[in-house]
Amino acid sequence: MKVPITLLVDDPAPLVNIYWWHARRDDLPRHPDGRPVVRDVPLDFLRRFAELVGRWEIKGKFSVIPYPAGLGPITEGWPGCDTRALRDWIDIVRRDIAPYMDISPEMLTHAQALDLEAMELLPEDENEWSKHQTADTLTPYIAYALKLLDEVGLEATGVTSPWSFGSEVEEEYRRAIVEAMLWVHGRKGSWYFLHTHTEGTEFRSQVVLREGDRYLVSIWAQVAEYLWHVMETGEGGPEVVRRVADRFVTEDGEGGRLAELFKAGTPMVLLTHWQSLFCDGRETGLKVLDEVCRRVKVNWGDKVRWVKCSELAEEVAGGIYG
Repeated sequence: MKVPITLLVDDPAPLVNIYWWHARRDDLPRHPDGRPVVRDVPLDFLRRFAELVGRWEIKGKFSVIPYPAGLGPITEGWPGCDTRALRDWIDIVRRDIAPYMDISPEMLTHAQALDLEAMELLPEDENEWSKHQTADTLTPYIAYALKLLDEVGLEATGVTSPWSFGSEVEEEYRRAIVEAMLWVHGRKGSWYFLHTHTEGTEFRSQVVLREGDRYLVSIWAQVAEYLWHVMETGEGGPEVVRRVADRFVTEDGEGGRLAELFKAGTPMVLLTHWQSLFCDGRETGLKVLDEVCRRVKVNWGDKVRWVKCSELAEEVAGGIYG
């Protein structure tokens, strides 16, 4: 049986680098080594990512933050937003990425929580806000995120937690996801991404809620975010690409975390971030991903199959894994 492989891409947002807003402690957010964080991610980077996805037929999930950094909804834009570029960004995702990768909101803002009645940002970020919510308050919040994506032609099949959103009220969170998905899309089967475990080969993704024909699967990342360090340190060049790619899978296919999971027959669930791929314009992370995909193809060929999160969730719910 072919071993599934899926890529989780966290934090994409139209045109803006959501990490800039996370790192903002002053007027010029900086990395640990002192380099400034680039505020905006150009449209051409999305085009290059989409080209790579199509070339290797990468599947998984691609987050789209519906109200990025609290600036405004992607349906309308925000002050200073290039609305034509915003439309182009959404069109590329819909046309070139969504056929391969599931779309998910990473809740609304991935920044301060939004008061849905006043439509004003709250003092708490979404992570802190989630800690004292219930299914009754989380359901409309998730539903609004789903509706914003739907309005621009991006139907989500699951949701992604910003930070550890929902982890301290996970039972309530799970029920809210199921209710929001049913409410907005009539979807009875769904998934969410919150947890990561990168040791051992036991498959972690599992059904966490089942009621009749309704189910929810928790998708766990089981490959570490090796690209984050490259973003923070500013490293680049062919040798760095080879070295970091080795952590995923070596040239001969014998070493690296992916090889460890492949040999065990465990679905390979990789996690990365939009800013890690972008690397402040150096695009080192994207080059590493390209090299990893090449090695996967050369070494394992038809012994592996790229799958969307929704496909993996269906198989987990059907008892194939877990």
